[in-house]
Amino acid sequence: MSAGRYAETAQPGRPPGPFRVPIVYRIALAIGVLMVGCIGILASIIVQNQNQVLRQQIDDLGNTIAAQIARSVAEPIMADDQLALDVLTTSLTADVNVLGTAILSKDGKVLAQAGLTPNDERRSADGKEAVALPQTLQGFEWEERGRRLVAYIRPVTFKHVLAGHVVVTLSRAALKRSMENATRNIVLASILVLVFGGFLTYLLSRRLSRPIDELVNASRAMDEGSYDLRASPDRDDEIGGVMDVMKRMAAGAQRKQEVESTLKRYLSPRVARAVLEQHGSQDLGGRRVEATVLFADIVGFTSMAEDMMPEDVGTLLNQYFSHIARACEWNHGLVDKYIGDGAMLVFGTPEPDEDHCFHGIRCALTVKHLVALENARREKAGHVPVWFRFGLNSGSMLAGNMGANERMEYTVVGDSVNLASRLSTASKAGQIIITEAIYSRPEIRDRIIAREQRSIHLRGIQQPVATYVVEELIPGENEQLIRQVETLWWQARRHSA
Repeated sequence: MSAGRYAETAQPGRPPGPFRVPIVYRIALAIGVLMVGCIGILASIIVQNQNQVLRQQIDDLGNTIAAQIARSVAEPIMADDQLALDVLTTSLTADVNVLGTAILSKDGKVLAQAGLTPNDERRSADGKEAVALPQTLQGFEWEERGRRLVAYIRPVTFKHVLAGHVVVTLSRAALKRSMENATRNIVLASILVLVFGGFLTYLLSRRLSRPIDELVNASRAMDEGSYDLRASPDRDDEIGGVMDVMKRMAAGAQRKQEVESTLKRYLSPRVARAVLEQHGSQDLGGRRVEATVLFADIVGFTSMAEDMMPEDVGTLLNQYFSHIARACEWNHGLVDKYIGDGAMLVFGTPEPDEDHCFHGIRCALTVKHLVALENARREKAGHVPVWFRFGLNSGSMLAGNMGANERMEYTVVGDSVNLASRLSTASKAGQIIITEAIYSRPEIRDRIIAREQRSIHLRGIQQPVATYVVEELIPGENEQLIRQVETLWWQARRHSA
């Protein structure tokens, strides 16, 4: 279980990420390997030192016994007292630690012997054992009936005169048993230390990895759009510093998100996104684009508003403007501005749209259908219906930031825009007027149903303008429009509920 508040969960439709070993296990493994290595080295050193100590103890015991025998046999050797030598060697082998003794003359002949000696296979003609030179016997080891034996030799001197040598045989079985016991105890102790240390290592790893888990989960939460980072209490280490930075970043991102959300209420989402991406580097001016402009305003609004309270006027406008905004968004346009009782919509900028002219016409039809549904609801409630008129034109225009450096807005200007405004003024309730130039375009004429209208004289334009009134889209396109209108209508109803 993660130590942070933000547990990792699988996201629907999101491909699983690569398998990662949790850092708690990595830390535990690293500490565990280090601990095993250190304990192994320490145990090896202890066993080796114990072996050396035990071996040294046996060597000291053998040399001590050999030295004591050498002092005891000096006079019998010089007096050639064979009986005393035999009795002495026999009595020494009665000790459980001594497996054999031998008394040698100064030239290496065996004078007396009892038990196991390193020269049982070499015998002289008179039955005495002949051995190798004394210097070859010191520390000599051999196997005898599965037992490891070792010989120790000491010179026998009498008044500083070399009289012979004494050989003592001891068994290394005690050393072997002691080593086995010591090794077993050390291994058991090491295992206990490893088990206990492993448990402590896991607990320590979890404690060390908890703040790292919090950082990972906090960054994942930020990536998913959650900026409310409530981690563990403040820390006074490096991780605490990183967490403080992340909290400040989250607070900044949350403020930016709030600003962006607020900005989108006043600007088109596309324009708001472009403004935020430019980081305050907006300049006045614009560029020429091919786009479509649609004007929609309420017929007879001035006389209607005279009998209404200002609050009721605002509520009425908001109801219809919300339909316009939804229809505009579905048709890839943007609401340039609301002008009193009307709205100016733009298609094809700031994001290019090759089908901007058709989308503008379809948007006008969408608004017309939504207004009809809203009017039916108003009439049932005993209110006066509201009718819109539409004027649409397409062509070259200037799109960009207009106004002053202190206060600007994104809009479009040009003769094509002015003509669309004039067409809206000249239209009647429920009419969508376009020019003959627009209707004659193949991509428009083949997709809409329109009737020709007389040429009209528009203010500011010398020549009369041939116009068409858009009735509806062709079958197929119109069915799709009706389905979308129903969807937008129910969205508006749920939003106002």
